[in-house]
Amino acid sequence: MAEKPMQTTEEKAPCPEKAPWPNTKDDYELKDVIGAGATAVVQGAICKPRNERVAIKRINLEKCNTTVEELLKEIQAMSQCKHENVVGYHTSFVVKEELWVVMKLCSGGSMLDIIKNRMRTGNWKNGVFDEVTIATVLKEVLKGLEYFHNNGQIHRDIKAGNILLGEDGAVYIADFGVSAWLATGKDQTRDSVRHTFVGTPCWMAPEVMEQVTGYDFKADIWSFGITAIELATGTAPYHKFPPMKVLMLTLQNDPPALDTGADDKEQYKSYSKVFRKMVSECLKKEPEKRPTAKQLLKNEFFKKAKDKTYLVKTLLSEGNSVKPQRSPRVSLSERSSEESDKVQKESDKMQTIPKPDNLPTPTQSQETIQSDSSSSTTIGTSVESVVEAKKPEEEVPPATSAVSLNLVLRLRNEKRELNDIKFDYTPGQDTADSVSREMVEAGLVDGKDMIVVAANLQKIIDTGLKTITFGLNSGCGPNEAPCDKALIGFAQLSVLETSS
Repeated sequence: MAEKPMQTTEEKAPCPEKAPWPNTKDDYELKDVIGAGATAVVQGAICKPRNERVAIKRINLEKCNTTVEELLKEIQAMSQCKHENVVGYHTSFVVKEELWVVMKLCSGGSMLDIIKNRMRTGNWKNGVFDEVTIATVLKEVLKGLEYFHNNGQIHRDIKAGNILLGEDGAVYIADFGVSAWLATGKDQTRDSVRHTFVGTPCWMAPEVMEQVTGYDFKADIWSFGITAIELATGTAPYHKFPPMKVLMLTLQNDPPALDTGADDKEQYKSYSKVFRKMVSECLKKEPEKRPTAKQLLKNEFFKKAKDKTYLVKTLLSEGNSVKPQRSPRVSLSERSSEESDKVQKESDKMQTIPKPDNLPTPTQSQETIQSDSSSSTTIGTSVESVVEAKKPEEEVPPATSAVSLNLVLRLRNEKRELNDIKFDYTPGQDTADSVSREMVEAGLVDGKDMIVVAANLQKIIDTGLKTITFGLNSGCGPNEAPCDKALIGFAQLSVLETSS
């Protein structure tokens, strides 16, 4: 009887499983800062036991206004989200006063990074991305949103800055800082309709702003529509306006469209009726008239979508990748509390001192991954908030496209010491909103004061006032009484000089 021939193929030994994600600081080698917010910094890192690159969001628990219970719910939300279009959560642990959240590193950067890179290096006046690219990216975002909504979550801050790319062209939704569980069986302690004023104004749905009837997952569909406009034009429709005016325009005007911020009617004529109709359906003021993510995936526009290799070719070949963030335009000079009686006299005598090294650098894009809000902003004021400006001392000519303003913002820090924050503003390059946000992200201004600082900066730009003193939403310190002269509960914004 013939012997059976011996098998020549060797059985492959099973691959050894990687070590579990460690929960100690020493197991991670921190690298460059890739994003920063008012209460958190995101850094690239190497997980040494696994020899794997990751992103670590370091949340300062002392500065964070969120309760431990709320933080734990956010962590729970992240840990339970397992989808190919949602940034993966690995583990989290406490290091001194910080909570470290270890996540997947998306080395392709954010769509906002790519938008800014394109707009710096070429003429994109008639559109930043073609419809195939937009459809490919947004179809993947919709898959992630469908997953969120099916699992009882609202993201609440969908925008280009929170859409990340992997090195293989995969698309991920990031920034869980403002996401929330809904009562769909996942968490019976929450109402099914949210009443929290959270998100970024330019992308925020009207019902979120109004705070009357509350809102549901359809708020994400509005933000999705604004993001579609952003990917086409490079900016959200009302990006030039301060936050409070954005709220007013969104509530009072007809829904924005592709041509809302256009220089002329022909600027974006290359975009099809199919694309415009999809955007219009997302931006219905009545939430119930907006489609669901599942319905949108069947929209005719998304038949144009290709696979992730197309994005590698069209987006990542441009050399965009996660990189260290630049230093802020602002610089910090501290004064002792004993000098409060000299506030009005020394505006023109201040000298710039470099920002201390221990302050986090702000993200160029807001949020590669941000602190939510991080990256995203929790608006800590009501729609009815009004900026009360004191009488100006002098007036200077309003800013024009040829004039750059050098300004100083004077206010008290957490130690109640006076800070002089010197910065420049260049029309056409900066907005009051972006400059104010940058100071918040650098840890120089309380997040509660972002809107009021932006509004008063815009007032100086529009009117030519030289100095404004205004109240702060963050209020006074313990045992302090408000005083506009000593800048207790107040801040002062002044123009130092203008330059061509």
